[in-house]
Amino acid sequence: MTARATLPSAAAADTLALADGTRLSLRQVGAGDRAGFAALFAGLTPESRYQRFLSPKSELTPRELTFFTDVDRVNHEAIAAVDQRDDSIVGVARYVRDASRADVAELAIEVADAFQRMGIGTALTTLTIQHAHANSLKSLTATTLWENRAARGLLRHQGFRARRSRGREIEHELKLEEFTPREAAWVPESPVLIARAASLPSASPTQATHIRPKAWIPRSRLT
Repeated sequence: MTARATLPSAAAADTLALADGTRLSLRQVGAGDRAGFAALFAGLTPESRYQRFLSPKSELTPRELTFFTDVDRVNHEAIAAVDQRDDSIVGVARYVRDASRADVAELAIEVADAFQRMGIGTALTTLTIQHAHANSLKSLTATTLWENRAARGLLRHQGFRARRSRGREIEHELKLEEFTPREAAWVPESPVLIARAASLPSASPTQATHIRPKAWIPRSRLT
């Protein structure tokens, strides 16, 4: 039976309770999460990694781990779902501001395979959208594979609209100028492995740079 996620109350908005009793803390990612983020990636199936990065990927480099956990809260925000039983990270959603368009950012989400279809992706996406809106971004984009219907459904549920497609990929956009913050509907979505790897850093670690995954994943590291 699929476990549904419920948010007990506004006062407990940092805790997500699953139907099986598991409680997850929803919090911002920090530099101390390198090991937890690496473990999350290591536990993903090859299919889940492919859906997340839109290409095969066997490992994260130290530089990538630094980028994914060194978050400045303005150009780059990341929210983690943490299992309160063992402090393991079971999901992360993030946005990274587009270096060429200061009011646009790209959304990316990943959830551990064992925790998919529990509403975690919906919860993380909702919080990330709220942070983006609070930071005065005007739109969010996200890219999925055409065949990833569940991820497309999650985005549609959040108000994203398909904008264009290239080959097997489809780009979605949410106009934050038209967005009204609301209570999240904590319902099962997933698999919630959507979008591209949000870009790697430029020479300055506080500047988010928008680079397509295939441009920054070395071919020698592809499986």
